[in-house]
Amino acid sequence: MEKSLSDWQAEDVPPETVPVLVAIMNNQRDLQIARREGWYRIPVKHAPRRLGAEYLAFYQTKAFGEEAWAVNYYATIHRIHLAQRLDLLPQEADHLRASDWYYKIQIGCLRRLPHSIPSQRLRRMTFIPTTLARLLSAEEINDLWLGREHEEQLWEAFKENNIRVERRVFLREGNEAYLIDFAAYCRQGKVAILCGSAGPLGEGSALRERTVADYELAAAGWKVLHFSVEQVEDSLEHCVALANEAIAHQGGLLEKLDCT
Repeated sequence: MEKSLSDWQAEDVPPETVPVLVAIMNNQRDLQIARREGWYRIPVKHAPRRLGAEYLAFYQTKAFGEEAWAVNYYATIHRIHLAQRLDLLPQEADHLRASDWYYKIQIGCLRRLPHSIPSQRLRRMTFIPTTLARLLSAEEINDLWLGREHEEQLWEAFKENNIRVERRVFLREGNEAYLIDFAAYCRQGKVAILCGSAGPLGEGSALRERTVADYELAAAGWKVLHFSVEQVEDSLEHCVALANEAIAHQGGLLEKLDCT
């Protein structure tokens, strides 16, 4: 039996425990396949670590006009299995990736969310593992991310102070990939705000890895701020002030990102 969002509420199931995966929908054809044929595909080599969920929601990109840059639809996940692209799209037998493996996610009826969840900065992004509670309450895309407690504290503080940063930004520099907890895109530069470990970094590899990451991010034009768990918990207002200061030094926040 297919469950709507209201069914979980009626059964008194805590929405915080119901997993949801937000996936990218970047063309009209794939949306029609999801609507008419009831499936969506994810390349195995690009799949998120957490694939299993009760629901699949879709973040629509620039191909969708007025619905672009937002999560508007969701569907119940029925089954996930492996298939080659050739089997999924036999009319494209000569495609370069015809032999590649995909997760075929079979879904129920495509439904519209009670509210749209927009990206305020027209942002490109990857998959977002979230919960039903976040899907129901999110005011914008960044609210969907599930962070550690101190990350959530910092995010709420940024929102309260109208500091419009982006959460969980993946940056690839050469052969290395970096996860920026909070990214501020400014008129004259970029600020990366990283939440550190529970204690100060000591001697050894952890310190070296942070130094390398800081160097690579700085070389790519980022101003790097580190906040430890203790700093966020004990001096949240000071962390916000430092972030505001760094953003001001970079000319203030951009209104939108150029994702066209």
